[in-house]
Amino acid sequence: MTQTDQQQTPAILLVDDVPLILDLLEDILEDQGYRVLRSETGSSVTEILDRELVSLVFCDVSLPDVHGVEVLRMIKQHTPEIQVVMISGQQDFDVARQVLRERALDYLVKPFSRDEVLEAVKQGLAAYEHATHQSRARLEAQRRMADLVLLKQIGETASSGGNLQELFDLSLDSIVDSAGVEVASLMLLEDDGLLHIASARGLSDDIINTVRVAAGEGVSGHVLATCEPVLISNLQQDSRFKSLVGGERYSTQSLLSVPILVRDELVGVINVNNKISGESFDHEDQSLLVAIANQVALAMENFKLVNSLRLQADTLERTNEDLVRMNRARTRLVCNLSHELKTPLTSILGYVDLALTFYSRLSEHEFKDYLKNVREEGERLGKLITGMLRLFSIESEREIWRWKSFGVPWSIADAFQYYSKQMTANQIASEIDIQEDLPEVYGDPEKFGMAFNSLIDNAVKFNQEGGLVKVTAEAREFEGLEYVYLQVYNQGQTLPLEARETIFNSYTQLGDIDTEKPHGVGIGLALVKVVIGRMKGDIFLEKVDGEGTSFGLLLPTEPTYNELKG
Repeated sequence: MTQTDQQQTPAILLVDDVPLILDLLEDILEDQGYRVLRSETGSSVTEILDRELVSLVFCDVSLPDVHGVEVLRMIKQHTPEIQVVMISGQQDFDVARQVLRERALDYLVKPFSRDEVLEAVKQGLAAYEHATHQSRARLEAQRRMADLVLLKQIGETASSGGNLQELFDLSLDSIVDSAGVEVASLMLLEDDGLLHIASARGLSDDIINTVRVAAGEGVSGHVLATCEPVLISNLQQDSRFKSLVGGERYSTQSLLSVPILVRDELVGVINVNNKISGESFDHEDQSLLVAIANQVALAMENFKLVNSLRLQADTLERTNEDLVRMNRARTRLVCNLSHELKTPLTSILGYVDLALTFYSRLSEHEFKDYLKNVREEGERLGKLITGMLRLFSIESEREIWRWKSFGVPWSIADAFQYYSKQMTANQIASEIDIQEDLPEVYGDPEKFGMAFNSLIDNAVKFNQEGGLVKVTAEAREFEGLEYVYLQVYNQGQTLPLEARETIFNSYTQLGDIDTEKPHGVGIGLALVKVVIGRMKGDIFLEKVDGEGTSFGLLLPTEPTYNELKG
């Protein structure tokens, strides 16, 4: 047995001021292969226990310097697991009761036999093993409890979805405290494919800011390349990392690195080295560090999830705001629609009632005039209902589109012809400027005509008496694609700047329904926006010098439409 092995084997300490007794006990014990230490004074016991591993003590009650009971107390305070057999030259019941109360294992009276000594040794060593096992189990339980508390703290931070840097810093502080290390770092895999230090303890700012580790470089790079933990008990004896030997950073020659894995993909590495105790890292340390790495990975996933949920929440909030605005607009629509629909309906019923009441008194001219008014109001009512139904149908994409290339001059001509009577009545002038050889646009001619009619309807409705409606059409190139640009201008009411973001929304109208009657039911521009949008075109408000409102439209040709759709 080597000297090192002997020092690691628990010894039996003999304490008695009579050398003959010490010789007798030593002969009995050494014959059985036990390692024996001896002392003739009680005051030297603590010093011996500080430097030697002792499992059992035979101690005389009567010592010249310190009473044996006091030595017993000193031993139990120093190492409670050590078993003590008190020996005495006389049978004293009071002393026996006292030493047993002080947790002595046994009380032997001189002269004692060889068998008594060996039986006491057998019981003492068994009791020492049991006590040592319980002590180790208790310490392990305390360590595991501390680890669980640590993981709970990290887990709570991870579950909060808070700041990731806060989690990294907390994790490293906890590792430094629980593992008792001088150096710790948490590295993240960045877009450049290298590990960057996100948080560190025991490293200079220069190292933190400049160190970059590629796969296969050093211990961290090895973890990056293999996605496996690296536990090194002695760096000098590990052939994989010879280049690191001799550095001041690894004073204990023991280090530990574990991967941070998210769905089996490495996102970072945690490194620790230089235990303050000077001990090497073991598998318990590795298990704890792996558990912490898992919590960090969970936090990173939670962070992404929380951010995603926040973005969705922001989207939902904006959507809710849009719905609130839509609901308010619908309320305005209901109020306005009630008036818009009731007005022609009331006129129709009124003319019919008059005709029925005064049928016999009406001349043929008056009767025809009544019927004419009924027809005009009916057409107005039908136009309102048709416009709403078409908007609802197109918005819900239930309409069938008959796609083809067509020329916009036909739609312009049809619209001005349809509104000519109303424009004449209001003394509204018209001006049309269409470029020669204007390319055809791509869409559904009927739906575009309906949308363009809504624009002209607005231009007439919101115009001033004696005003102007002007339409310009020309070819334009935008972002390398060919379009037809249409401008529809009216010299009437100027659209307020704050309404430019909402004017194309469904049911939006100019004017305040609480103070004035808005014009129309708020479906015209919304219908135009939906139709032009389906054609991959755009409609927008243009700046106007002076009074009036101008709408600009970009209408794609068939090649442009196909390019945008593809």
